[in-house]
Order: sequence, then C-alpha cells, then structure tokens
Amino acid sequence: MGVTASIAVAAALQAVDGIALKTMVDRWAAAIGQEQRIAFEAALAVRQIEIGLASLVSILFGLTWSLYGMAVLRSSRYPGWLGAGGLAGGLGTVIGGIVQATTGFSAPAMTISMATSSLLLRRN
Repeated sequence: MGVTASIAVAAALQAVDGIALKTMVDRWAAAIGQEQRIAFEAALAVRQIEIGLASLVSILFGLTWSLYGMAVLRSSRYPGWLGAGGLAGGLGTVIGGIVQATTGFSAPAMTISMATSSLLLRRN
C-alpha cells in the first residue's frame, strides 16, 4: 500500500511539475504589464503545490522504506544491516520531506534528501 500511495503521489507531482508548471511559466514569459505580475503569482502558486507534493512523496516513500527496513530487521532470512540501512534511509527521507514541507526546495532539504537517497542506494 505504501508503494502504491507513493507512486500515485509521484505521478501527481509529475503532472504538476512537468505539465502545469511549464504551462504557467510559459504564460508568465509571454505576458506583459499587469498580466505578467498576475501570471507570476499564479505560477508561484503552482510551484507551492509542487513543493507540497514533493514533500509528501518523500514522506510516503520514507515511511514505506522504514516499514520494509523494520520487516527485514525482524526477519531471520536477511542480514540485519540491510534492514537497518532501510530503516535509517527511510527515516532520513521522512525528515527530508518534513524539512522540504517547511522550507521548500532549500539547501537543507536538498542536502538531507541527497544524503538519505545515497544511503538507500548504497545499502539496499
């Protein structure tokens, strides 16, 4: 369920980022005068929706990784370090999503996201 929810929100994020935001930026670039200011504010609103969806994707994927990590830790079939890596990376991804929700696409949010993504890619 976690993977399904994460992928669904990621798909919505791509629709906002890849389609809606591009359209808004194109309208802003083509506008003149007062219309340009209004188009900018509209594009900024779409950008804020993108940030919200991106943070939710991080939180959902992080919770999913954390659950997988805990399941692996409880299992005798897999090495404990594998579960610990999944749990640590998942919790870090959740933290990155929370930071992103409060600060946007900031340097701290990106640093946390990149570090935890690197942890998940190397360990799991």
